[in-house]
Amino acid sequence: MADAPLLIVSTQTESDGIFVFEIADGDGRLELLRQTPDIKDAFFVDIHPNGEVLYSIKDPGGEKLVAALAFDRKTGSLEPINEQTTQGEYPCYVEVDPSGRAVLAANYNGGSVISFPVNEDGSLGEATSFHQHVGTSVLEPRQQQPHAHCFKISADGRFAFAADLGMDKVMIYALDAAAGGTLTPGEQPYARVAPGGGPRHFTISPNNRHAYVINEIGNTVTAFDFDSDRGLLLEQETVPTLPADFDGVSHTADLCLTPDGRYLYGSNRGHNSVAMFKVDSAGALTPNGIQPSGGPVAQNLEMSPEGDLLFVANDASNKISAFRIDSGSGKLSPASETEVPKPVCSIVV
Repeated sequence: MADAPLLIVSTQTESDGIFVFEIADGDGRLELLRQTPDIKDAFFVDIHPNGEVLYSIKDPGGEKLVAALAFDRKTGSLEPINEQTTQGEYPCYVEVDPSGRAVLAANYNGGSVISFPVNEDGSLGEATSFHQHVGTSVLEPRQQQPHAHCFKISADGRFAFAADLGMDKVMIYALDAAAGGTLTPGEQPYARVAPGGGPRHFTISPNNRHAYVINEIGNTVTAFDFDSDRGLLLEQETVPTLPADFDGVSHTADLCLTPDGRYLYGSNRGHNSVAMFKVDSAGALTPNGIQPSGGPVAQNLEMSPEGDLLFVANDASNKISAFRIDSGSGKLSPASETEVPKPVCSIVV
């Protein structure tokens, strides 16, 4: 099983920390390899391209940190290297640039983003850039200050995109990883979504021509044409993630594309479902049905490398639900479930 793909799962608890599972079979059945319990409130995680260092948000005593942890793939063990403060409240997203030379983080409360250089041993250096977002939008009280909810890096490492729920904007930065992760406002400093949308998570298509943001408050996905040379976003359309006859309370969380870019999925918390979309050659989205997520509060979505499994972190039901993906239709079908306390983020390595 040493060569089996692994699923690393963070939990939003004070005592359960991070779990490392082996993906045991084609149904996404998970077998526990290792649990590291002493990483408090590990809200979000990402891994260095070399597969040997994990970066995690952590919150010991309210300190608001990003930690670098040495990762042993064979045993699943995680050992502390060092940590740096995010310089903001409620850090909620961390990502490593594709070259492994910089780590970025987003602070939800107050709305700010920060970058750190990565040293040769994977440790984090002192912050290189810090940007405080400024602005509001139409909904009280949730949009009366900035709320940076993710910080996604383009595949070539040249641009970083911060979806800010409080401002209804996707902020665009030029990233210089060679200069320690220096961030500067992009040629197009931001792209707007519809007022009251509340952009949460962002992704870019595998062909590098399109991008998508899922809007937490509006329960929609906005599609953009993406100019990868200049880092520009041009809005194409916005589509709903909920059925037209739903009149309850629900908020989206995450979105995920298959490796071939043909299908997109978005999680609904409240409706407790995964919205499915087909993606055409122009990047436009066509609704493809809605699949129950397997439990309440569907948070993070993670795709298997082959694009045949989707893992859903169902926070309130304390489990990871795995779904098979039909390659011909993009439809999801339940495959397996694994108990995990308050899972928030998962990554396949």
